[in-house]
Amino acid sequence: MNIDFIILHGSPGCGKTTMARKLHEHYKSPYFEFGWIPEFRSLTPSTNISQKQEEQLSFENLMLVAKNYNRYGYKNIILTDLDDVRMIDIPKVFSDYNYVIITLYVDRDEVIKQRMMTRDNGNHFKNWEQSVKTNAFIQQRQKLPNEYRILNSRDDTEMTFKEIKDILDLHIPSDSNDTSHVSQKDFFISNSPKDVLVTLLNIATEASKRVSNLSTPKK
Repeated sequence: MNIDFIILHGSPGCGKTTMARKLHEHYKSPYFEFGWIPEFRSLTPSTNISQKQEEQLSFENLMLVAKNYNRYGYKNIILTDLDDVRMIDIPKVFSDYNYVIITLYVDRDEVIKQRMMTRDNGNHFKNWEQSVKTNAFIQQRQKLPNEYRILNSRDDTEMTFKEIKDILDLHIPSDSNDTSHVSQKDFFISNSPKDVLVTLLNIATEASKRVSNLSTPKK
C-alpha cells in the first residue's frame, strides 16, 4: 500500500534518525526532520515573536512542505523529530491522508543514556534525563489513530527496520482520527530554558550546515 506520510516518533536516543534514513534509502522518498526547518527569531530581534510562536510557525511550515510534496505525487514522505506534544496534532493535520505513526521506545533507561552520549549523527542534545521522561510518557499513554509502537532497545537495526516495513506493508487505515481519549497532559512538554537553548542550538547548527552545503559549488 502506498502511504502518504510516515511519521517516526520517539524520545531522543530511541533510534528515529537511524530508521528514518533506512526508510528513506528503501523508498527513495522525501525525508524531513523538524530541526531542519530553521527558526529565525534570534536573527531578527525587531520581530516580536515568542519561542512558542516560532515553534508553531516552524511546525506549520513543515506540514505545508510535506503536503506540497504529496500534492505533486510523492508517497511515503518521512517526517521525524517532532516534539512529543505535537503528536496529538498529527491525526487532525493529516485527517484527509493515509498516514502511519511509528513510535519507537526502549525499556531500559541506560540504553537511552548510552545512545545519546555516544551518538555521532550531528545532534548535540545530551539531556538523557529528559529523554527518559519522554520515553515514559510515550509508554503510559493510549495510542493515537494509526499509531504503532515498536520496542527498539536492541542494536539489531535490520530487525527493527523489517518490523517497521512489515507494519507499513500491512497497514489498514483507522476508521476514525478521533483523539478525544488523550489530552496534552498525556504528552511530555519541556519548559526548561536550558532545553530550549540546546534545541535552538541544534536547529541553528543544522540550518547552517545545509546553507553551507547549498552554497558550496559542486565539483
